[in-house]
Amino acid sequence: MLKLAVAAPPQDGRANEELLRLLARLLGLRASSVSLVRGARSREKVFRVESRLEIVRARLAEVVS
Repeated sequence: MLKLAVAAPPQDGRANEELLRLLARLLGLRASSVSLVRGARSREKVFRVESRLEIVRARLAEVVS
């Protein structure tokens, strides 16, 4: 689980879009490589990341340390 915060309001999906772009940027990926799978109207969300697992793990290790 990764806890992120964005400044965009939760209206018309703006916060979800900003969160998606932030996650992609943190992982060093294009925004099109990240998609929201579940939780569009919830505080807890599940994203799909299209990248090799070892790359994602390495980038997340850099971010959380």
